[in-house]
Amino acid sequence: MLGSIIEGNAPCNVVIGIAGDRWVATVLSFLAMTLATVGGFVNVSVDRVFIMPGEKGEPVNWPIAPRLIDLSLVEFRVLRLICSGYSLAKEIAKGYSSRFNETISLQAIERTLAKLRNKRLVNSKHSGGVLVYEETQLGRLIACS
Repeated sequence: MLGSIIEGNAPCNVVIGIAGDRWVATVLSFLAMTLATVGGFVNVSVDRVFIMPGEKGEPVNWPIAPRLIDLSLVEFRVLRLICSGYSLAKEIAKGYSSRFNETISLQAIERTLAKLRNKRLVNSKHSGGVLVYEETQLGRLIACS
């Protein structure tokens, strides 16, 4: 939800201050890492991440916001299409061409889907002789708004 709000205001620069209980700190940490992973694809830049250690402490800056996973633009776009309901490689190839105004071969989509499976961002299952793809929980966190 926070990622959707931030993306809705793109292009933008984000400063994330982490304070509060463990749950809030965990959520904001994952937000920082997710934005570091996909921010360049959605015009969001993470300018600063810091932690407030207690009531009287000084802010502690993260030297960098680590990426959750290495992801290419094509991989991100394919994952986004899967989040939007495209589930077959052929559908994804057509959706890619129409949504991003770039042609991409079915073979390139299949290679990308294999990479996404290896990164555990999508799952696939056989249905009627074809592979059906869906995002995993991590894939949803990274790309689904």
